[in-house]
Amino acid sequence: MKFTTIALAAGLFAGASHAEVVTYDCSLHNLEQGWISERVLLSVDAENKRARAYDVYIHELDGQPKDVKLKTTRKGEYRMTWKMNIPMSTGGTAYVSYTATLNPKTQKLNLLARFPQVNATNRPRGSGPCKVQQGESLYGS
Repeated sequence: MKFTTIALAAGLFAGASHAEVVTYDCSLHNLEQGWISERVLLSVDAENKRARAYDVYIHELDGQPKDVKLKTTRKGEYRMTWKMNIPMSTGGTAYVSYTATLNPKTQKLNLLARFPQVNATNRPRGSGPCKVQQGESLYGS
């Protein structure tokens, strides 16, 4: 899949600088093929308890950033969750539940995919560094 579309879309959603919204551009390394995107954009507004995510799967299904649930953990990490129905190459769709844990101090992201409707033993995961994108937001203007 083309990951350059994420970069282009990120530019489309760049708006006025919001001091409370921090956007992270994360590069992930995963051990399994599929389910975990190599690049994820996250805009976090911790003060207002909201966040948005954008990756290649969200781009292909929705074409725009996805509102996700945000929780700040006791350790100060951001835990974001969202669910998607992703088409499979063999036909049909897979219901996937994502959990992203972002440490704003170390700027590291861990992303886990689960399949709650099937008894799947595999849980694809990825982790990697993030960079803060100054002046950009998935919330637009």
